[in-house]
Amino acid sequence: MSIILHSYKYDRAALEVSGEEADTFLNDILTAELGLLPAGRMQMSCLLSPQGRILHDMLIYRVRSDCYWIEVASTQIIDLKKRIAMYRLRKAIAIDIIENWHSAHLYHQDGSAFLATQITQIKDNLNDNQLVFEDSRRPELGLHIISKETNINVQNQSWKEVDLARWESLRIANMVPSGEIDLTPNRTLMLEASLDLFQAVDFQKGCYIGQEVTARTKYRGLVKKMLVPVSCAAPLHKDTPIFQDDREVGLCHSSVPLGDGRYLALAMLRLDALKSNINNQIEFVSNTQPVKLELPSWYGSDVFGDTS
Repeated sequence: MSIILHSYKYDRAALEVSGEEADTFLNDILTAELGLLPAGRMQMSCLLSPQGRILHDMLIYRVRSDCYWIEVASTQIIDLKKRIAMYRLRKAIAIDIIENWHSAHLYHQDGSAFLATQITQIKDNLNDNQLVFEDSRRPELGLHIISKETNINVQNQSWKEVDLARWESLRIANMVPSGEIDLTPNRTLMLEASLDLFQAVDFQKGCYIGQEVTARTKYRGLVKKMLVPVSCAAPLHKDTPIFQDDREVGLCHSSVPLGDGRYLALAMLRLDALKSNINNQIEFVSNTQPVKLELPSWYGSDVFGDTS
């Protein structure tokens, strides 16, 4: 059986949105369908501008029917509270910053999914102040252990603590964006980041902020670039340019060094350049080094179609 790893999340913060109208309030402004989210489950979602650009991406944990915990990067928490409070009006809800937010990732070293029996056992071994949620974006990302009262202490478990970069490499390899480093505020569109693949947007639900633009980009095929994983022997830091035939076709966003000397990154690349790379083998280059497209096996390159 694969070794279970855990990594503490040090740069996260959360809001608690509670009250009898919390469900409808959040569903009316955020991109995901939260009305069908049962207690004890988590969901990725976004708050958009009226022009359909991402302002904040978030992980939403439904604690009970009238209470949600909303986790974002700690640098975003004040602005997120301010923005969603603008829409509260007279709704019967409370919006509060959780002062003692603690969270950690729990995942298999080989990226395999947790079995239901394993999750039950993990829950039984934690204290009453710690909650466990399955990551709904991809099974490879494992579980989230959450507490708003006490530090998460797993020293008595058989899990191996590793640096957060290990989990980040799983996230990037599975095309999952996170925070401002991947989703430039007020610029990135939902489908440029493939957030429909991670249940962060529902095209069947009613209106939400930015819904019209988001629907138009889907049904009219208006997306011109895409966030994808790439690797390179040269460093791929934030805003490192990537070229194809001496033309700049994209920029790197989040990245991690791999054990073999290469770097893995999410890069926002032009769709026409992606098609040329896949269908015509026209390579990408950065810092004079070849850049390899690293699409996850579950995705499939055939979605890019033909360039002719």
